[in-house]
Amino acid sequence: MPATNLNAYRFQRLALLGGTALCFALASGPAFAQDPAAQDPNATGTPTAAQAQPTDTTGDETASAGEDIVVTGTLIRGVAQPTGAALVNVGRDTIASTGVTAAKDLLNQTVPQLSSFNALPTGSADFGAAVNKISLRGIGSATGLASGTNATLVLINGHRVVPVGILSTDADPDLIPSDILETVQVLPDGGSATYGSDAIGGVVNFVTRKEIDGVQVHGQHIFGDDYHENTITGVIGKSWSTGSAFVSGTYNKHDAIFGRDRDYITTDFRRYGGQDTRRTSCEYGTFTVNGQLYSGNGLAPIGTAPRCDATDNTSLVPSEERGNVFGFIQQEISDSVKFSMDALWSKRSTKIYSDIANITSSYVITPANPFFRPVGGSTRQTVALNYGRAIGNSRVSPQTYSQYQFSPSLTWKVSDAWDVRADFLYGRSVSKVQDRTGVNGAALTATNFNPYDPALTDASVRSALADYELYSRGVNSITSGTLVANGTLFELPGGEVKLAGGGEIRRQTLDNQTVTGPIGDRTGLRSFDSDRTIKAAFAELYVPIVGEGNSIPGVYALALNGAVRYDHYSDFGGTTNPRIAVDYRPVRDLLIRANYQTTFVAPSLADSGNQIDTRLQIQTLATNVYQIFIAGAGVNLDPQEGRTYSIGADWTPEAVPNLRASVTYWNTKVDKLISQALTAFGGSTGASATAYNLCGVGYAPQQKSASANGACTADYLNSIQPLWLRIDNGAAPSIRSIADLVAPGAIVADVIDARRNNFGTAKLSGIDASLSYSSDVSFGRVFGSIAATYNLKRDISSRQGGPFIDYLDGEAVVGSPRYNAVVSFGAISGPATLRANVRRSGGYDIPVNNAPPQRRVNSYTVVDIYAGVDLGDFTQAKNTRIDLTVANLFDQDPPVYLGAMNANRPAGYANGATLGRTINLGVTTKF
Repeated sequence: MPATNLNAYRFQRLALLGGTALCFALASGPAFAQDPAAQDPNATGTPTAAQAQPTDTTGDETASAGEDIVVTGTLIRGVAQPTGAALVNVGRDTIASTGVTAAKDLLNQTVPQLSSFNALPTGSADFGAAVNKISLRGIGSATGLASGTNATLVLINGHRVVPVGILSTDADPDLIPSDILETVQVLPDGGSATYGSDAIGGVVNFVTRKEIDGVQVHGQHIFGDDYHENTITGVIGKSWSTGSAFVSGTYNKHDAIFGRDRDYITTDFRRYGGQDTRRTSCEYGTFTVNGQLYSGNGLAPIGTAPRCDATDNTSLVPSEERGNVFGFIQQEISDSVKFSMDALWSKRSTKIYSDIANITSSYVITPANPFFRPVGGSTRQTVALNYGRAIGNSRVSPQTYSQYQFSPSLTWKVSDAWDVRADFLYGRSVSKVQDRTGVNGAALTATNFNPYDPALTDASVRSALADYELYSRGVNSITSGTLVANGTLFELPGGEVKLAGGGEIRRQTLDNQTVTGPIGDRTGLRSFDSDRTIKAAFAELYVPIVGEGNSIPGVYALALNGAVRYDHYSDFGGTTNPRIAVDYRPVRDLLIRANYQTTFVAPSLADSGNQIDTRLQIQTLATNVYQIFIAGAGVNLDPQEGRTYSIGADWTPEAVPNLRASVTYWNTKVDKLISQALTAFGGSTGASATAYNLCGVGYAPQQKSASANGACTADYLNSIQPLWLRIDNGAAPSIRSIADLVAPGAIVADVIDARRNNFGTAKLSGIDASLSYSSDVSFGRVFGSIAATYNLKRDISSRQGGPFIDYLDGEAVVGSPRYNAVVSFGAISGPATLRANVRRSGGYDIPVNNAPPQRRVNSYTVVDIYAGVDLGDFTQAKNTRIDLTVANLFDQDPPVYLGAMNANRPAGYANGATLGRTINLGVTTKF
């Protein structure tokens, strides 16, 4: 995908030519773009088939195959799916049968193409990740490379969502309650020719219901071991002859689950033949006197230090409270003009818990401390402990995310064949993260802390020790306007030739603030602001060369599609992305499809310029020898560029109604992945031998190369003084200013530019497959489906021209599953529905030295069952339904992983997770 800086004249010329073509097309000649049809809800994860035979649906509102619709992945109305691609639909009945209320959990249980499939999303206490990203194919952040954006585009009713976050800005997938979802359409294919940025991996579109009459109330209680969750949703709506409206409100609250609540979460791996990696700095601590260890609790001599697990008081799932409001209205203003708008508001408060054992201290105590207790005649003791008895066993980091947006739309039927739609969108989000995983070490002196029993330390000292946070606040906004013309140019024997095209202008802003200090003290607050403007022009042409009217043996139907979009960004320039696709039917019930396209992901505003995480990191290599890293957001970043193609087939045999089979081979290459020099060149030693070593004399004992630019001068070091606004000098506490680096005797070995930049390349490929069938039987209806994805290749190079590492074979890095699959089957009989879902993630190998003695992470299989019944058929409880879901029926623990704990999850497991076995009981009633 070429990306070039185009001047304003070229953009204006392109827009003028596109506008002229559209005006000419409008001279040709009423139908509105209708709501997407609900696909067969019993075929979880099964792609739709264009022009497939109609199938029964059980949704409340459905559209027939012949209606004019606009589906995800195309601008053309009246086609059942994007030309050349498969569209996965998760229907309303499938949504209800999962028993979940959060969209991320819904997708993780039903869409195997997601990197988070079969997993339990968890949060992070810092400002790095506000939401759990939806990542199709694992493209983007799931590769382990650094980026504040994502490669999967998230939409609501076809339009963008205001992002939330501070350092990573993403759409929150949990804005829409499941009760008002009509379907979730997932396009596991590129989408930049239609939507622009963020669609390398694909598109996820949450499509809401449009007509709801009366009042509906849904209450749900979920309970399991050490876990409770409650949700209440109310919806009120009204339909009339020329329109409809509804508003919904949802409140959700759930507990935290701690490492101590699940026995598979541990850092003691001895029961698996591994090592005990628990901490030795525990609440009472240990004292070392003349080489002898003593217990802090009683000062008795001991042979080995007691251990404590830093996962015990760390949250696997944070506690959370959320409120959502969503509204929709549509109204025909006249025979030719229709207005619609959706709007939402959401606020989420989260508490993430971090075990105090993650904060350890080791220091020397002497009789100068009034709490000193002599042991063995020594006047010098070395103590190692944590601060649990002083300030509690968990540090609690609160987070608050609030957002709102509204998107009005006006559609004008220009003629019987053409309509023009104008869309507007404004959204704003505020993210607040109070990272309290650290403590105020400056509150302690050599004489005011009791290391023998920290609980006996003066309350004012303990309070000051806990009075510490890294406060961050981010405000994101999006404002956009889009104009789209859509209609028929003329008719061929094979069908109507259709054109859609238009333009978009969008403005995005990100305003971040941060300060470190006492809780609630904003003294020294620093601000970082960035913004951009995007202007785009786009068009799509659909040409049905052969159709039912002119079919010949071997060619029942043949359609071509071409799309192109040009985006101009105010911060990095322009990029053009085309897409070509073909649908070919040798016979009526077999569709062969293919497409090729280029895609891109623009760098996030959090990735560029002097942003919140831009800083200097100082490392001590030896006495008076220092290494400096310039870390954080990059400068002059290019977009990440993708090239993808796929070929597949959908079979809907006429001889076996309601049988569907689909297979797709996909192949994607992504260049200019955002990373940083330390990753690209294998650490600081490798980076010091490159042009990213800005200055320095090197340091031979640690193989640090001298910079080609020579020694660091005082002038150069002073030039990076602005970055000193935030300094990480924990590894070099004596360095507090530039003057300390240029003082006599100080040596700067090197200054490494470790800011984010365009480095890596990823090559990915795989096969998606699905099969579904439903049939009427004597007692009602039975159904079943299977959807799976198999990864053939996941090769990633950390830098352009560098060696590729296989992320599947587990030789060099921890692997990832080759396959994910979900099987669903059940029956409907009168008012009752019974369904079972089986999810499986394949196992994978890991490097020999990563988690000895482990060599493989096993596969993970989870079984859920659902039963629902409408009570009105045999009781007085009219319009009332009871739903029961048993999630993780057999209470399967995730596979054991003996690797270390990281920021995203506690240690002890990998390759998926659940809440454990939970019972989900829901009651829905309508008035």
